[in-house]
Amino acid sequence: MNKMNFDFSKLNQPIIIYELKTDSDNGMPSKPRKVVFHECFAHVESISLKDYETSVQTGTQHNMKVFIRNYPGITNKMTITHNNQDYNIEQILTNYRQSGFTVLIAKEVSNA
Repeated sequence: MNKMNFDFSKLNQPIIIYELKTDSDNGMPSKPRKVVFHECFAHVESISLKDYETSVQTGTQHNMKVFIRNYPGITNKMTITHNNQDYNIEQILTNYRQSGFTVLIAKEVSNA
Protein backbone atom coordinates (compact mmCIF):
# COMPACT_ATOMS: atom_id res chain seq x y z
CA MET A 1 0.00 0.00 0.00
CA ASN A 2 1.06 3.56 -0.68
CA LYS A 3 1.41 5.03 2.80
CA MET A 4 1.73 8.81 3.06
CA ASN A 5 4.12 10.47 5.51
CA PHE A 6 2.95 13.82 6.79
CA ASP A 7 4.72 16.50 8.81
CA PHE A 8 2.50 17.29 11.82
CA SER A 9 4.09 20.74 12.16
CA LYS A 10 2.18 21.77 9.02
CA LEU A 11 -1.08 21.70 11.01
CA ASN A 12 -0.89 25.41 11.78
CA GLN A 13 -4.07 26.94 10.31
CA PRO A 14 -7.11 27.16 12.61
CA ILE A 15 -10.37 26.03 11.02
CA ILE A 16 -13.92 25.52 12.24
CA ILE A 17 -16.21 22.87 10.79
CA TYR A 18 -19.92 23.66 11.09
CA GLU A 19 -22.99 21.54 10.59
CA LEU A 20 -26.26 23.17 9.60
CA LYS A 21 -29.14 22.63 12.04
CA THR A 22 -32.74 23.39 11.18
CA ASP A 23 -35.22 24.01 13.95
CA SER A 24 -38.97 24.19 13.55
CA ASP A 25 -41.25 26.68 15.23
CA ASN A 26 -44.85 25.39 15.44
CA GLY A 27 -44.22 23.11 12.46
CA MET A 28 -42.64 25.87 10.33
CA PRO A 29 -38.99 25.15 9.52
CA SER A 30 -36.60 27.99 10.27
CA LYS A 31 -33.53 29.06 8.34
CA PRO A 32 -30.65 26.63 9.00
CA ARG A 33 -28.13 27.88 11.56
CA LYS A 34 -24.46 26.99 11.82
CA VAL A 35 -23.47 24.91 14.85
CA VAL A 36 -19.81 24.20 15.60
CA PHE A 37 -19.08 20.52 14.92
CA HIS A 38 -15.27 20.53 15.28
CA GLU A 39 -12.48 23.08 15.78
CA CYS A 40 -8.92 22.11 14.95
CA PHE A 41 -5.65 23.06 13.29
CA ALA A 42 -5.20 22.03 9.68
CA HIS A 43 -2.85 22.22 6.73
CA VAL A 44 -4.62 24.17 3.98
CA GLU A 45 -3.56 24.07 0.32
CA SER A 46 -5.08 26.24 -2.39
CA ILE A 47 -4.42 26.20 -6.13
CA SER A 48 -0.82 27.05 -7.02
CA LEU A 49 -0.07 29.75 -9.58
CA LYS A 50 1.30 27.24 -12.08
CA ASP A 51 -1.97 25.24 -11.90
CA TYR A 52 -4.32 28.24 -11.89
CA GLU A 53 -5.04 28.35 -15.63
CA THR A 54 -5.88 24.65 -15.70
CA SER A 55 -8.09 25.04 -12.62
CA VAL A 56 -10.04 27.86 -14.31
CA GLN A 57 -10.74 25.56 -17.26
CA THR A 58 -12.00 22.81 -14.94
CA GLY A 59 -13.86 25.18 -12.60
CA THR A 60 -11.82 24.32 -9.52
CA GLN A 61 -9.98 27.63 -9.00
CA HIS A 62 -11.95 28.30 -5.79
CA ASN A 63 -11.27 24.87 -4.26
CA MET A 64 -8.89 24.08 -1.43
CA LYS A 65 -7.59 20.95 0.25
CA VAL A 66 -7.74 20.80 4.03
CA PHE A 67 -5.67 18.16 5.83
CA ILE A 68 -6.81 17.34 9.39
CA ARG A 69 -6.32 14.44 11.76
CA ASN A 70 -9.00 11.79 11.29
CA TYR A 71 -12.22 12.87 12.95
CA PRO A 72 -15.43 10.82 12.66
CA GLY A 73 -18.75 12.16 11.49
CA ILE A 74 -17.71 14.82 8.95
CA THR A 75 -20.08 14.94 5.97
CA ASN A 76 -20.34 16.89 2.74
CA LYS A 77 -23.35 18.74 4.17
CA MET A 78 -21.00 20.69 6.46
CA THR A 79 -19.06 23.91 5.95
CA ILE A 80 -15.57 25.09 6.90
CA THR A 81 -14.54 28.56 8.00
CA HIS A 82 -10.91 29.49 7.37
CA ASN A 83 -9.59 33.09 7.54
CA ASN A 84 -13.17 34.41 7.86
CA GLN A 85 -14.15 32.77 4.54
CA ASP A 86 -16.74 29.99 4.28
CA TYR A 87 -16.24 26.86 2.19
CA ASN A 88 -18.67 24.03 1.39
CA ILE A 89 -17.22 20.54 1.83
CA GLU A 90 -17.41 18.79 -1.53
CA GLN A 91 -15.46 15.58 -0.90
CA ILE A 92 -14.03 13.72 2.09
CA LEU A 93 -11.04 11.37 1.82
CA THR A 94 -10.91 9.57 5.18
CA ASN A 95 -7.60 8.07 6.38
CA TYR A 96 -5.95 9.24 3.16
CA ARG A 97 -3.31 6.71 2.11
CA GLN A 98 -3.41 5.18 5.60
CA SER A 99 -1.88 8.34 7.06
CA GLY A 100 -4.25 8.97 9.95
CA PHE A 101 -5.38 12.13 8.18
CA THR A 102 -8.58 13.13 6.47
CA VAL A 103 -8.47 15.35 3.39
CA LEU A 104 -11.42 17.65 2.86
CA ILE A 105 -11.93 19.13 -0.60
CA ALA A 106 -13.90 22.34 -0.16
CA LYS A 107 -15.18 25.08 -2.46
CA GLU A 108 -15.36 28.76 -1.58
CA VAL A 109 -18.84 30.10 -0.88
CA SER A 110 -19.56 33.13 -3.06
CA ASN A 111 -20.25 36.39 -1.28
CA ALA A 112 -22.35 37.66 -4.17
